[in-house]
Amino acid sequence: MTSSTAAAVDLASALDTVDTWLTEYISASHPEIGRTGPICPFVSPSRKNRTMEIRLRLVGPAPSRELVEEIARSSLREYELTTWQGRNPMLQAMAVVLPDLRSEDTALLDQAQARVKDDYVERGLMIGQFHENCEVTAARNPRFAVSRAPVPVLAIRAIALHDVFFLSDRPHWFAKYREKFGKFYGPGSTLMDPLLAERYQEAEQAFGGRS
Repeated sequence: MTSSTAAAVDLASALDTVDTWLTEYISASHPEIGRTGPICPFVSPSRKNRTMEIRLRLVGPAPSRELVEEIARSSLREYELTTWQGRNPMLQAMAVVLPDLRSEDTALLDQAQARVKDDYVERGLMIGQFHENCEVTAARNPRFAVSRAPVPVLAIRAIALHDVFFLSDRPHWFAKYREKFGKFYGPGSTLMDPLLAERYQEAEQAFGGRS
């Protein structure tokens, strides 16, 4: 990172923008999300618990898919090597901010996320991409592009119960999810969300014991 590049990007402004986005959008409710509560229920408690880590990564004037993918892979290693302040692993989160990734290059973030997701899930983690052009929609409202952000971000956190929405498409993803959360769907389960149960049952029927 050169000083001229950092100055041109204005890193302080980028961090302020991300902070506002996390506070006013990600940690807030939204009428289009399709449920009550904030867009991401983990961000606010993670920040209060001081287990939200922010990292800055510059891609330069000619980014490639390989470069952005390497940033995603190195972020996995950094996440695993981080000494977290809080004790609750479910609240350990990392936001990797790419402030100089231009709007016309944000598809590289989508491509990188898709290529590294297997590695993250294998380690019990999720990685999601957020940027101004992101077409990822809310699990309960396919008309709402929920993952929009004013600055490109890769978000990393532990797999959570609601991630059945994002891990039911492939047998090895679902196997990892079932390994951690299958007990919540068994006989006598008190799981209150019927949509989670429905998605789990669909994946169970589709994949059975495959992984």
